[in-house]
Amino acid sequence: MTTKDSGLEDKKFILVEGPRWGDAKFYGKWLLAADEANELLRQARCQDPEFHKAIETLELMRLLDFGMMATVFVSQFTDKGFYTFHVELGSEDIIDFVLMANMGFFALTGDRYQMILPPKLDVDTVKQAHLNLALTDDGDWVHPEWFVTDLPYSQVKRYQHLLSKKAEDERLSHREALLSLQREPRVSFFNKSPAGRSNAR
Repeated sequence: MTTKDSGLEDKKFILVEGPRWGDAKFYGKWLLAADEANELLRQARCQDPEFHKAIETLELMRLLDFGMMATVFVSQFTDKGFYTFHVELGSEDIIDFVLMANMGFFALTGDRYQMILPPKLDVDTVKQAHLNLALTDDGDWVHPEWFVTDLPYSQVKRYQHLLSKKAEDERLSHREALLSLQREPRVSFFNKSPAGRSNAR
């Protein structure tokens, strides 16, 4: 454990793998989809006052701007090969990650996530993603951690090391194989129970 990593060993993270670094076509479409999600959320707020009221808690906790957060996520590809990034389970970014995953921007493959283009991005998808998270409000906080599969830092580092050793074409082939097995791209609702039971591995 390096000095840089000290203090992280007891924390949990979400690991995200991306496409080929420099795939401007993919990243451009992904960022534009995030902008579209913003517009759909704006429409939903304006057209459905009950929905707007239902997600007030989320808006008090976090500025809901998916264009901004998509840009932040892309900028976090800092490992040597620009293959992965991770999101700390206890960070505020977890709210944005869960919302974007439930809208189809990330797909769970095993115990890590893949960046993907949302297969179905419409106003109903956007509304349901927000309502699912808002429903976890227990009066103190919402619980985005119930939706995700997380990893200890040591396992995140191990995955990053293994992926960095693969040739890019091999990594991408494996990524595509994982995605071909994925039939439902959005995260499952309540991967953890309200009592905080650990995720099944």
